[in-house]
Amino acid sequence: MSVSINESGPSAIKLDGGGLPLIPQPTNSPTDPLNYPNWLKYAILGQVSLLAFVSTLNVAIINPAVVPLAKEFDIPPVTATYQTTVAIGVSALGPLVFTPFANVYGRRPAYLISVLIGFATAVGSATATSYGRLVGARIFNGFGPSAAQGLGAGTVVDLFYGHQRGRAMGIFTLMSTNGAHLAPLIGGYVARDRGWRWCFWVGAIVNGIIFLVVFFCMPETLFDRPDDFADQVSDEDKVIIAQLENISTPGEIYRPPPMTLKTYFHRMWFWDLDKPTSRQVKAKDFGAKPLSMLKYPSVFFPALYYALTYGFASIEPAVTLATLFSNIYKFDTVQNGLANGLSLLIGASLGELCSGSVTDAIMRRARKRALERGDTVAPEVRLQGIWTGAILAPIGLLMYGVTIHFATTFVAPCIGMAIACIGTHPAKVQIVTSVCYTYSCGDCYRHRSNDVSLCFNFFRQIFGMTVGFYSIPLGERIGFEWSSALFAAICIVSFFPIVVLMYHGPRWRMLLGEPSIY
Repeated sequence: MSVSINESGPSAIKLDGGGLPLIPQPTNSPTDPLNYPNWLKYAILGQVSLLAFVSTLNVAIINPAVVPLAKEFDIPPVTATYQTTVAIGVSALGPLVFTPFANVYGRRPAYLISVLIGFATAVGSATATSYGRLVGARIFNGFGPSAAQGLGAGTVVDLFYGHQRGRAMGIFTLMSTNGAHLAPLIGGYVARDRGWRWCFWVGAIVNGIIFLVVFFCMPETLFDRPDDFADQVSDEDKVIIAQLENISTPGEIYRPPPMTLKTYFHRMWFWDLDKPTSRQVKAKDFGAKPLSMLKYPSVFFPALYYALTYGFASIEPAVTLATLFSNIYKFDTVQNGLANGLSLLIGASLGELCSGSVTDAIMRRARKRALERGDTVAPEVRLQGIWTGAILAPIGLLMYGVTIHFATTFVAPCIGMAIACIGTHPAKVQIVTSVCYTYSCGDCYRHRSNDVSLCFNFFRQIFGMTVGFYSIPLGERIGFEWSSALFAAICIVSFFPIVVLMYHGPRWRMLLGEPSIY
């Protein structure tokens, strides 16, 4: 592709410490999040990761206590899990509202409103006097705190350069997942010692604390980056083209402007003070515009694969374990929480060791080789890091279902859960998640990363909501060994389009062109 860069372009290519061009090129503005000092970038990443952690903790903290909850409301244990599956499903809708709002007014107000709703609805869940009222409170409890699930990936892209995003996205996805993993550990002990209602009171307390932290410590990260030809060529291509065509002075190691106290407080307002008049909320932005990204194979196929593996390898054991382990192994709330939480926590943590940093290294090595050839790197290179997860997820699912069916020692299904989680980290499928998220959000469509993240979250939560309604009845009817084999087969089949994407993704993206910015 022949592209010319006009005279308003950068006077010199800005390089990182290793001499490679920074992708994207930062501006000289101190309010540009790419210029924030590293300590502040990681402080913001930590807060966003905590928000995602709390959003999944809100949903899953009650899971070990569904049996005592069912006894109080005189309903079957399977029915008692529906308040969790409803919260999971509704959390797919929250980002459809929060993302367009955040794209106009800023990430900061969206996060603050979201966690405040989480606090209020957790209190409502804790004080519900009937199962119907509990379900009603849980609907809003799933909706409110879900902003981080849709905005988190976009915030990572706001703050970090391309070669840093794999690690940053891995931290975010690990925290997001481990909210659901640690929740049963906490919920099991709380339910035993204080009763199931205190599971929600704990959620309310945590939401309140996080609200205060974000209010006083998280600056805005939304920034309107000048981009004269974003619709014609990718970030990496235009920087490489600029370097190869010698249209600027030689590259230089970039030193960002210092962050002053004045700049920091300027970015701590409740809404984005730098909002241009061109940023306006439109009705089509609430759903239709973000979900239009699903027409791109580099979004649709990873989002679908991610949703299926997440649903079967994370949500399915999370919503069924308490019922099955109580019947088969006579576990109480603490034992259910430990079996659920520790298995998934260990699996997700091991998976993270094999995801973000590894794929960052793959991309960096590929970029160096491409620069030596005078070429660019296709984002599909990152997908090569997904094979381990694609193999481990079905194996773990089969082990979980078969050992449950034959009622072996409880250790065996726990190991199966951990193996599946290594490959498919719950709120995001750790290896699969980290690779798919970073590929679609950070590599292919960075300027629409919030919308891409929203598509991932929408698929994941809508599919995850359905699992709790049929998993146990299906297993009881055909046998849990066969139901797990069916789930594993679906994961394998859904991986085939990812393999095709590895080879044909660049051509498909070129044919479809770049999505418009809004």
